[in-house]
Amino acid sequence: MRKAKQLATQCDDNNFEPMASAFARVVPCAPPVSPSRTSRARARKSPTPVFIVRAADESLPKLYVPGDAMGGESPEAKAAQTLRRLFTFVAIRVVQSHLEGAGNDGGFAPQVTGRDGKVMCPDYDDLRNAMEKIPLGDGDEWLDAFMKINSTVALRVIVARETYMRQFDYALAKQYAEDLVNKGNAQLMKRHASRSFSGDDAVS
Repeated sequence: MRKAKQLATQCDDNNFEPMASAFARVVPCAPPVSPSRTSRARARKSPTPVFIVRAADESLPKLYVPGDAMGGESPEAKAAQTLRRLFTFVAIRVVQSHLEGAGNDGGFAPQVTGRDGKVMCPDYDDLRNAMEKIPLGDGDEWLDAFMKINSTVALRVIVARETYMRQFDYALAKQYAEDLVNKGNAQLMKRHASRSFSGDDAVS
């Protein structure tokens, strides 16, 4: 504060120019102006949320993900929504395979289709039609629509989805994701180095 006052007293026509840069870092030369209602309202608005990604390895830098990059949600929340959609798709195929006799000693269930290829199982017919005509959406949207058509099979899909969610190997999925990114980065850098050494690298 003392430094600010000293600089303020020296802010005259003779020595303002050489001191402008130092003085600007401490206090403004102009007298303070009370903020207007608009500026106060803007100041009260909460800034865009930022999600901080903390790495397990402390040597790695923190990543600051803008909140509006994912519609105000964290990347993990978006990944969870993608997993929900995946779990729903897997559950639908599981129930489909059950209706076709998967897991039975006889293999293919004879009640699903006849010798002429006609569908003999109404539940299987409903499920196949729903798979072809109803968009999967976020998973819940498909189940909600199919529940109005065949609630019995829809409930089987819901149970299968919850079961698969509990059995899903999250650690293995993390390992696969790391392998894909690491291998992809290595290949990209290799191709970039090859283009650079051959002179084919595009000039931006």
